[in-house]
Amino acid sequence: MYVCPNCGGNLRFSPTAQQLECTHCTSLFDPYSVTKEKDAEESNEYEVTIFTCPQCAGEIYSTDNTAAGFCSFCGASTILDSRISKEKRPAFIIPFKKTKEDCKQEYTKRIRKAIFAPNELRDPKHIEGFRGIYMPYWVYYITQKGRIALKGTTEHRSGDYIITEHYNLEGDLDAYYKGLSYDASSSFADNISERIAPFDVKNMQSFTPSILSGFYADTADVGQQLYEEDAKQISARQTKQYLQGHSKIKKYSLSDSSNSPSTYNTRTEQTDMAMFPVWFMSYRNKDRVAYATVNGQTGKVVADLPVDIRKYLFGSLILAIPIYILLNLFLSMKPALLLNLVAVISLVAIILYMVEMKQIARKEANLDDKGKMSKGQADDKSEMELEAAAAQENNKSGEKKKQKNSKVGKIVFGIVMVSAILPAFLTVMAVMFSSVGQWIWTFAMLIAAMIFGGLSYKEFKKFEKKKKMPRIIGALAGIALAVLILFINPVSDLWYYMGVMVSLVAVFFTLYDLICYYNVLATRKLPQFDYKGGDDRA
Repeated sequence: MYVCPNCGGNLRFSPTAQQLECTHCTSLFDPYSVTKEKDAEESNEYEVTIFTCPQCAGEIYSTDNTAAGFCSFCGASTILDSRISKEKRPAFIIPFKKTKEDCKQEYTKRIRKAIFAPNELRDPKHIEGFRGIYMPYWVYYITQKGRIALKGTTEHRSGDYIITEHYNLEGDLDAYYKGLSYDASSSFADNISERIAPFDVKNMQSFTPSILSGFYADTADVGQQLYEEDAKQISARQTKQYLQGHSKIKKYSLSDSSNSPSTYNTRTEQTDMAMFPVWFMSYRNKDRVAYATVNGQTGKVVADLPVDIRKYLFGSLILAIPIYILLNLFLSMKPALLLNLVAVISLVAIILYMVEMKQIARKEANLDDKGKMSKGQADDKSEMELEAAAAQENNKSGEKKKQKNSKVGKIVFGIVMVSAILPAFLTVMAVMFSSVGQWIWTFAMLIAAMIFGGLSYKEFKKFEKKKKMPRIIGALAGIALAVLILFINPVSDLWYYMGVMVSLVAVFFTLYDLICYYNVLATRKLPQFDYKGGDDRA
């Protein structure tokens, strides 16, 4: 604890004053002029108090000596045991600029738009639970110096021909990128740290432990090499973008080889550890947890927003009533076509189910989080498998970024697509509005549904280990029933309407399961590894 020289009170860093403020006499002090006796000597380490959560085995640390009433990361109410430890000093820090009140206001604005969010997320007592946490980041200093050689092309039309001319572009490059940052904690999900960015690294200050006073902090457990290639790739893309817009180069289309960092003699000159400010809050529901984060420098809000299923179903029912009335007033539909429409809804539900299962399987295996992957936290995956999967995804992402069609190519592609899709659409409509065509169309949807259903089940079993069947069976049954009724072709319309009702009820179970699994996608598994961060008193 940092002691006030005037009255002996506790000093805490004030985001408003950007100085240490005494909680008793409100005196202000320069953070760099106040030290504790044990920290007075400049060294590579500083003393902190470590708190261990018995619920999630998490660890959080602080320069003060009292602990929160519950863990900031798993949300468990508990008494945290503590011990003294020494931690490596970061090189830089961005102090909190947004106060807790600022944080609460920004979060409240965000949650107002989430009309289906659980009421607990709006509860003022819950919102009061925001904690100020300094998150560790690796900050890279990248240079690009020396002679470079690029390949460029130009295109122009001559009669019926498109002529492509190739050029060698050479020159000297002297560029640098200072402040490319990536979170250095496996406990801080990459998708959160990326969305909460950017931080203004120009306002970084030299680190001093006193700025942590009144807050918790997280330590780095991810090596600096993990994101080094990512930093180089970003610098290469930024340099290419700059060159592409240069007056002497913009008339050329640069080749894919110009995306490579080696093309620009890209080097990592220096890597520093820095601490960036984040307001952090957890919402726990059974064995899942949702996080809300606010950038402590800019106020940008990123939040996991699960859905209250009762609210969602009630809202859908209210919305369905006016839609039903409007359809009845302005649209009439044959029973067979109506049955086909229900089959289309069933197929859409199955496709959405497949997409969601794939996203959940990826998220639960931590394939979108290099930090967790590097710590070996992904389920049922060896380290080599994870690295291979990550490399494959990076390659796919890189290939997509490399693809850049010329303006002429895009126009030609658009003409071809319209020429192909329009006749196909007209043919489908003609087929659907014939009695035989409707049966063929529904049968084709059943085949498609079985394919997408099989893919859904494959992704489902990657994360759902229990003997549980996905509820895509409801949507599959709806399409199968539509095919059966259209094949029998009963005389009475009553059979068609009964088929529509039964199919809609069957599809409802699939849609209900879809919403439930959305909440799996919008939340995270409870942390069961060593966390370090947070302060209940901040």
